[in-house]
Amino acid sequence: MQATLTSRREVTSGRFAALMELYESNYILLRRLIPNLTALEGGSEQRYLSWRAGAVPLELSAIEHSRYTSSFRLSYRFSSRRQPSREPDLTIRLYHDARSAEVMTGLLPSSRRDARGEPRRRRDLGEGMRLNRFFNRWLAYCLRQGHSFDVEGALREGATNQSAQN
Repeated sequence: MQATLTSRREVTSGRFAALMELYESNYILLRRLIPNLTALEGGSEQRYLSWRAGAVPLELSAIEHSRYTSSFRLSYRFSSRRQPSREPDLTIRLYHDARSAEVMTGLLPSSRRDARGEPRRRRDLGEGMRLNRFFNRWLAYCLRQGHSFDVEGALREGATNQSAQN
């Protein structure tokens, strides 16, 4: 019985360490996507768009920004005749002092499983790993496509941001 308990702790500990490494990698990729992140203003759901030729526009919505954390939503913005849709729709929290970024909630397009109603503390380690692994791969893909946000120089949604369209 003791061996079983020990191995479960080791497995959980190893998975937790891997998740923490993923948070750090997410932070590094996000800092490349949003180089001047400290200029991001939150509280009024301000939106920024990144357009790239041949790519779906990427939308960043500021939620809050403080000395130690920033929260925002990141999604593709698909246009339709009826209403724009946003997928994947992820809420991310950055921990500036810990240099890590974590997906707090999200709706992934492939599964249509919504993790929004599930508080982070109740979410199991596997679900956290799945959301953050997806986020890590998606960030790398967005960077390869040339997406980036110049938050200081960007104009709010509804105006043309020439630097984001190149």
